[in-house]
Amino acid sequence: MQGAGQRKALRSAYRILPLICFLSLLAFGIRAASLTAQSFWRDEVDALCYAHEFPQMLWALFSPRQMQAPPFACPPPPFSWEPEGPLGEQMRSLLGAIIRQNGPLYYFLLRGWIALTGLTEYAARYFSLLLGVLCVPLLFALGARLRDRRTGAVAAALLACSPYLVWYSQEVKMYTLVPALALLALYGFLRAVEHGGKWWALQVVATSLLLYTHIWGALLIPLEGLWLVLTWPRWRRHWRGALAAMALLTLPYLPLALWQIPAVWVRRETGFPHHTLSEMSLILLNGWSTGIVGRGWPWGALVIGGAAVLGLASGLCRAGRRSILLLLAWLILPLLIIWVVSLRQPLFTDRYLIWCAPAMYLLVGTGLDTLVQKKATTRFSFLMSEPALAAAWGVVVLGVFGANLWTQAALPIKSDVRTAARHVEAHYQPGDLLVFQIPHIRYTFDYYFGPTDYLWVDGLYTNHRNPDGSYILPPEIVDLWMAQRIGAAQAVWLIASEAEMWDERNLVQAWLEAHYIRTDEAHFMRISVYRYQTR
Repeated sequence: MQGAGQRKALRSAYRILPLICFLSLLAFGIRAASLTAQSFWRDEVDALCYAHEFPQMLWALFSPRQMQAPPFACPPPPFSWEPEGPLGEQMRSLLGAIIRQNGPLYYFLLRGWIALTGLTEYAARYFSLLLGVLCVPLLFALGARLRDRRTGAVAAALLACSPYLVWYSQEVKMYTLVPALALLALYGFLRAVEHGGKWWALQVVATSLLLYTHIWGALLIPLEGLWLVLTWPRWRRHWRGALAAMALLTLPYLPLALWQIPAVWVRRETGFPHHTLSEMSLILLNGWSTGIVGRGWPWGALVIGGAAVLGLASGLCRAGRRSILLLLAWLILPLLIIWVVSLRQPLFTDRYLIWCAPAMYLLVGTGLDTLVQKKATTRFSFLMSEPALAAAWGVVVLGVFGANLWTQAALPIKSDVRTAARHVEAHYQPGDLLVFQIPHIRYTFDYYFGPTDYLWVDGLYTNHRNPDGSYILPPEIVDLWMAQRIGAAQAVWLIASEAEMWDERNLVQAWLEAHYIRTDEAHFMRISVYRYQTR
């Protein structure tokens, strides 16, 4: 009998395998087709710089030598460190500084990737693409284990086509590695609850890697603790492994947590906007339903969110409600923790919780499975049967997803530094001076700009204010500084992106307008370039 059951399960797995392969190929095609549609933005170039700098600094501990310059302009490393003193102290100092950066593991993996594939946009982003595609079979496996294969397949299809997940699969950042590790850790958890043994090791390893991929990955640990409570007594036979796994995930980090907890409750400004809990929830619902652009809001969010609510309600009223509670905890607990922390230190941005989006897609799959399994009833018979309603839902979702995917692929959304650099390069003459306002835009510009030896200066920061709100720098001082920085340049280019962050009175450009003749200007998404010639 056991052999017959195993053969039946194997035949069932073979039947579902083509669907998962198709969804994975679909996810790959959607992401690969428009992988370079958007220009690099500053965070992506920073990631490439960190991938170059961090491994070199670590290697310098064992083989001191002159560090190789990166292949394009990079900001200084985000921490100071000098290779001196005993090796152990040097290593602790350097590793501590690197670990404090958000996602050091990703940068080391990225360094190995670009060493194999190169630094082109397509090659660098391909790493995120592969991790994004990997999330499709991982979510199916988790959904099949948590609910059933139909639910897992619907959730995997939503993840494959989600404009939100596609966007981050096309960016040189860690935001596809994060959900991949979270899905792997939760899958290991569910297998460990039933079988124990090596599956606890999978949960511990994947969760630990997540901690070194993104700082908010630590929220997976309290979620796993809550899942342990909700799944009792299923893991009673494996309680030693469960306690050992949670000990390995908490005890090594307890001193760090005790050190950091007091800082969490200090009220301070972080640069993130203040959001209420309801605003955070709507931002996440909008992103997971309609993507970065938000076309179809609020109808797309209502359709997808409504299916998730139906899945929640129907799941709680049927057998298997424990799995719905697990999904609800996955969806709510991390958001609640970030909201509580943000009451004193705003730290919320939607991409930090990207690993929670699969929970909503699994709830949606549960809701659609409820409809598909029903026959026509008098309640809906005058309109359509429940299966037909599920089909209509699918058409609407495909329309919303398709419209947002097309927008993300066809229209510039990020700062279009690539096109701006090509425009300047086409009209650039040796000896031209480039002024970058804000200065950080230079690193992305330099990635695309052909000439490697050009004159440049940073634009002035003029936004310092006195306690009464008045500006510290008067225009006369700005005039003197500009005259000193520009010198005797015959032609000057101003490359301006988010210039108001640096010079909200526009004094830098006003000085150029007063002392030079503007001979060219061009405007692109979130970046403008101006060329000035001496009078």
